[in-house]
Amino acid sequence: MELKCEDCGEQLNVDYARGMGVCSDQWCAAEYPVMVNDADTNASAVHGEHAQNGAVDDEGKAGTKMNPFADTKDWSGKRLDAKTRRKFRGLAWQDRNSQRESDPMCRQLKATIREMFGKDMAAATRLLAEATARKLTPAQEALRKTLSSSDQKRLACPKTSICRKKKGVKGDGDKQNLEIMALAIASLSAQWFNTAAINEVALREKYGISKEQLTNAKKTISNHFKARVSMGWAMAPQSIRLVAKRADALDSAIENMVDTFNQRLDDDDLDNVLDIFWNVLSELKEPSVDGPVANVPIDMVAACVFYGALKLLGLHRGNLNALAGSIALSGAGVKSRLENFQTMFEAGALPEAEPLFSSSDDGSEEGSSAEEESAED
Repeated sequence: MELKCEDCGEQLNVDYARGMGVCSDQWCAAEYPVMVNDADTNASAVHGEHAQNGAVDDEGKAGTKMNPFADTKDWSGKRLDAKTRRKFRGLAWQDRNSQRESDPMCRQLKATIREMFGKDMAAATRLLAEATARKLTPAQEALRKTLSSSDQKRLACPKTSICRKKKGVKGDGDKQNLEIMALAIASLSAQWFNTAAINEVALREKYGISKEQLTNAKKTISNHFKARVSMGWAMAPQSIRLVAKRADALDSAIENMVDTFNQRLDDDDLDNVLDIFWNVLSELKEPSVDGPVANVPIDMVAACVFYGALKLLGLHRGNLNALAGSIALSGAGVKSRLENFQTMFEAGALPEAEPLFSSSDDGSEEGSSAEEESAED
């Protein structure tokens, strides 16, 4: 489509990277913004550190961007010669093949779960769905072949086993096989991951699934996932629940601490404290059940790290009890636990806490919680 200048009527020369059109009349040279929705040509939006969008699928993976049938014109509208079209047709097909879904049934299974139970259940069961319908990686498959025949069977792809059972155990077609697996995953997820409970009987009747079909699918998926856990290829369901609870508790603690210090610090100081806070939490691998301080309640960990950040910036005086009180802890308890973390760091048992203590000034500590209270008064 040709774009023309609103002032003189001359054609605009469009710079798609800048999203601007410039009048071709050198005496006019008026500029107009040109909105481009094509993610392939709008380079200002899809490339560089300020990129705002790009061609991705629903799992956040980059999708193919090149036309597999080859474009006949370049970005400026000039016709390409036959040699150039052949070259880019080949490149486009290579690009398309490199982005092709290796396990299309996995995508279909996730879509079926979303259709049957909603997007929240689909998100909560993503790991279980991938374990059900996605093949092992080449390295995992090579290791599987060295195991006993029983372990090899347990680690075989569940969807293959479910879809190849005898008639009456497998579904009537691909659609019902997907519904059987989706129902089995939702049922197991309610047991393992504490998702919403489901009415198996009503759902079996709704989708025409027999008890034998559902029982077989649940057994196959359950055995396979447990085998993955035993091999260290998946996190145990109990650990996943603990991580989720720890993450929820951390979110609550942070919200309360930030609400409290929004009134005690200016925006720049609070941003600096939070930068240190998140950096240290990342080093401590929190929230996690495998981190170096996983045995400490997450609200205590958060309070210690936040107070440590305040100390690094010289903002701690008079704030200990306010911080502890915001998450129902005592100032003395937070101070004592932080000192314990510092002792562990100095002994080499907690190197992950280096950003919190490497620049600490021992002389800047308050003497006690009582002094904190008097400072606040």
